[in-house]
Amino acid sequence: MTVLTDRALPQAEVDDFAAGARQLAARRIATDRMKAVTAGVVGLVIFLGGWQSLTLFEIARPEFVSDPVSVLREFISMLSESEVWSSVRETTVAATMAMVVGSLGGVATAVVFWRYASIRRGLNPFVTILNALPRPALAPIFIMWFGLGVAPKVLVGASVVYFVLLLNTLAGFKNVQPDVRTLSDSLRIGPNRRLFMIELPSALPTIVAGLRLGAVYAVLGVIVSEIVASYAGLGQMLTIATNSFDITRAFAILMFTAAVAVFLDAIVSLIQRFTPGAN
Repeated sequence: MTVLTDRALPQAEVDDFAAGARQLAARRIATDRMKAVTAGVVGLVIFLGGWQSLTLFEIARPEFVSDPVSVLREFISMLSESEVWSSVRETTVAATMAMVVGSLGGVATAVVFWRYASIRRGLNPFVTILNALPRPALAPIFIMWFGLGVAPKVLVGASVVYFVLLLNTLAGFKNVQPDVRTLSDSLRIGPNRRLFMIELPSALPTIVAGLRLGAVYAVLGVIVSEIVASYAGLGQMLTIATNSFDITRAFAILMFTAAVAVFLDAIVSLIQRFTPGAN
């Protein structure tokens, strides 16, 4: 007959078990990363190979689709053009401003809506209508109002980011557990203290997720405004390239656009990493 006792394990055995668990977790993380990298590389090879095959086997005319090698050469040659870096700077600054303005406005509006339910119910139909407006249609209006400078770019980008952060923040507030609200009521925590001590920190992961979407949408909004009309920017360069039927240069400009979006997303990732409770 086996007799169960409450004998504590020696500290050495506990340390060995903890070390083994850490090694197992590290191996699993390394394996998952390797699978992710492999999947990314395979997907990229399939995409580039399929693209190259379009012109190699004359499936499509090269002046319409170009090819990865030509696009890469054009991208490298454009790195030495001062006009390109001026346009990259113009688009990056406008997209950053759009993300900041739209994010602050969206979160602030969500806080007001959450704090005052009557305002939220009264303005919700207008929010739905405004969010349904096509952003390319707003660009010419903003350009007529504010000219061809940076203001219309920021407004078009911010108009997209604003609603993303507004809806994401409200969704984060709604995800707070009812038991937590009940406990805060029993402890007589006021609505304002509950908002900043419980509800807003609980919504941080959702807000950060909205910021990552907003980083991409801010670039899209700015590019749309630049395509409609602008003195400078990647969107304006893209319009010139497509109007000249230079598809290779157009794809290279899109690579710069993607780099701007990745740069803004990296900034949001750093904010997420160093913000407590944001993950």
